Amino acid sequence: MKSSTLIMIAHQHGTPVYIYDGGAIRSTVQTLTDALQGEVEVYYSIKANPALAVCSLIRQSGVDGAEIASSGELEAAIASGYDPYSLLFAGPGKTDEELRLAIAAGVGQINAESIHEIRRIQSIAQELSKKQRVGVRVNLDTDSSNPARISTSGAGQKFGINESQTISAIREIEESSHLSFTGIHTMLGSQILNTHTLVRNCKSTISMVTRIAQELRLPIPSINFGGGLGVPHTEDDDQFDISDFGRELVQLVNEIKANQLFRDCRFMIEPGRILVSKHGIYLAKVIDVKESDNSNIAILDGGINHALLPITANQYQVEVINRKPTESTTPITIGGPLCTSADQWRSQVQLSDVQIGDLIAMQNAGAYGLTASMTKFLSRETPAEVLVLDGRVHLIREPSKPADVLRGQSVPSELQED
Repeated sequence: MKSSTLIMIAHQHGTPVYIYDGGAIRSTVQTLTDALQGEVEVYYSIKANPALAVCSLIRQSGVDGAEIASSGELEAAIASGYDPYSLLFAGPGKTDEELRLAIAAGVGQINAESIHEIRRIQSIAQELSKKQRVGVRVNLDTDSSNPARISTSGAGQKFGINESQTISAIREIEESSHLSFTGIHTMLGSQILNTHTLVRNCKSTISMVTRIAQELRLPIPSINFGGGLGVPHTEDDDQFDISDFGRELVQLVNEIKANQLFRDCRFMIEPGRILVSKHGIYLAKVIDVKESDNSNIAILDGGINHALLPITANQYQVEVINRKPTESTTPITIGGPLCTSADQWRSQVQLSDVQIGDLIAMQNAGAYGLTASMTKFLSRETPAEVLVLDGRVHLIREPSKPADVLRGQSVPSELQED
């Protein structure tokens, strides 16, 4: 995105502000769906960025549906125009009320993560006189040859049903009066940057599902490989090759379709981060510059309260966008305004002579930003969110005001003064 556009947005909407490049998001969705050639369905993982405008844009860009993990995400998906039947409901801690809302809304598939959850879904579906489609999330046995930067499977994980219990879980669904078995869901982990590693994980899923199908003598309606498609955060990180991944996965899918048990099987993935992360910027202003023990420090007007995961889990590219960089740079620590030493964007990053009033852009901030943050800390305002699409700038979420911190709170009458 051009610096002139970012500067204009800062003048119009203030800082801090999240800015999303709608054209780039649309293009990435198209690249992925083209690479999968219609052989693998794409479900946007809403947790990556649940802003209604972003969800709507991705829906209109050609995905098959969305993956949700809460009743709030169910509301966001429906408000964004997704047909409830196109939604996959995942997550290890679904409450009875969330399950009731999902079943009543007609969610296309609930991926159960325990035998007990299957029984709760059955009970609620019976109560509502509904027939609910249910998949089984399997916690795959993993090994070090198929690493994920953020693991969500293997020994000791809270996700899914262990492989050894999978057949019992499927039989439980098949024998339930108000449930129908609709597939198997797996998810090794997130931030997998090597396409061949991710495809190997898909092969592991297929091997596991094949064993189950053969033992049950039951065709498998669908296989959901989960997400995990990663994005680079440092110069040393690999660039995930979407086209390469699509080519390998389509070849794998076509091979398994030769098996009678999988001839009519649907194949799915649930990308989130890769569709939005690189196409978002968090823009903040330098409000102070100082020196401490020969170290230069710049303080921004936004920090960990707006970007918990970007600060704590990644090292995003940081750049000054209101001035052209010079050849001469100095190391400087970029911190936020909060009263905690954890509120630090980058330590000793090389930048050109940072000054008060400069605009600092944090790249790769389109996923797990505002809504994955501790926005109530220090009772500071939340930033605006802006979508740039087809040459126009759209305010898609208004910034909060200081008085908004009082919303929903009350003081007992005994503590109120006359």
